[in-house]
Amino acid sequence: MTTTLDAEVGVIGVGTVGSMLMWRLARRGVAAIGFERYAPGHDRGAVGGETRLFRMAYAEGARYGELLRSASSRWRELEAESGAALLVQCGGLAIGDPGHDYIGGLLASASAAGVPVEVLDRAETHDRFPRHVLRAREVSVLDRQAGFIRCEPAVLAAVETAERHGATVLRHTEVDAVTEHAGHVEIRTGEGSWRVREAVVCAGSWSTRLLPARWRAHLQPRRVPLSWFAARRPSEFAPDRFPIFIHRVDDVEIYGAPTVDGVSVKVAGGVVSNAVDDPDRIERRHDRADVSTMSRLVGELVDGLVPDPIRTDTFTDLYSRDGTPVVGRLGAGSRLLVASGFSGRGFKYSPALASVVADCLVGGTEVPLDFMRPERLLAT
Repeated sequence: MTTTLDAEVGVIGVGTVGSMLMWRLARRGVAAIGFERYAPGHDRGAVGGETRLFRMAYAEGARYGELLRSASSRWRELEAESGAALLVQCGGLAIGDPGHDYIGGLLASASAAGVPVEVLDRAETHDRFPRHVLRAREVSVLDRQAGFIRCEPAVLAAVETAERHGATVLRHTEVDAVTEHAGHVEIRTGEGSWRVREAVVCAGSWSTRLLPARWRAHLQPRRVPLSWFAARRPSEFAPDRFPIFIHRVDDVEIYGAPTVDGVSVKVAGGVVSNAVDDPDRIERRHDRADVSTMSRLVGELVDGLVPDPIRTDTFTDLYSRDGTPVVGRLGAGSRLLVASGFSGRGFKYSPALASVVADCLVGGTEVPLDFMRPERLLAT
């Protein structure tokens, strides 16, 4: 008996990766239906916060190089199709002690991936980027191709473009269960059930609720705090004068982006991302210790910002046990795929990764990103 399908592909979670996957599938003419428990661009998951950093020199390893190269052109494709301005390549600085692993690893990764960078000593950094305060031994590594992505507009642009190509997005539709059958995948919600040929779980912090039990122990939702600070002279923090940055000092890392509103500057990262049991029940306010930590770090490392935050917020993301994304089929020949566990670092290459996953869905093949394959989590 032939099963009647509601769509070829079901995409569960239309956020960072889900929105891009809907766009890549729809532009190929693949009938896709997306399920979003809130609405695209919402402020509950990993999308919120105005900007996400885009880097080509990537300390996490040269194995991300091809994704990052592809992502740059994919962002420009989305801009051309949607008419939205999304990627601002204003350059980026990585700051730290060259004797420690971070800078050394970044330079090795950039060299292996063929990414051109420039190393600036403390004096050169101060002359060219005076808002940064470096310690005596520190250097900065300038990646001219780096910048930032306007994250909420990016998701909205992908979704709206996908819908123009014929995709269906069900907003405010929470998925209760996903069940794989011999010839299809059933997706159940409070409003009914849908049958699709294949399904991709990319629901961020909510993904663990939908995956088989054997995967859940290896994935954990985390609370990700963000903060913004007032600039004394906002023009000094404009994109043409203040690149994105990551500054690692001792065992702490802060990161930031230029002002996008002409008033505030986003600086975050100094507060640890703590595990949470329920992504629907997180404390979004920062406590006194969180505020104190960020105020101290901004006061020490960034000149020209009022060190008391004028805005704070908290979002969630799904972290894998090893910090590497989890992307692929849940078993050989499975009709159920996962694309989640990006551990706070997936936005920059999301359209490139979505393109790879879309290729595999169209061809019925395995996702060729071996280091991201889900089965690695079960090996130890």
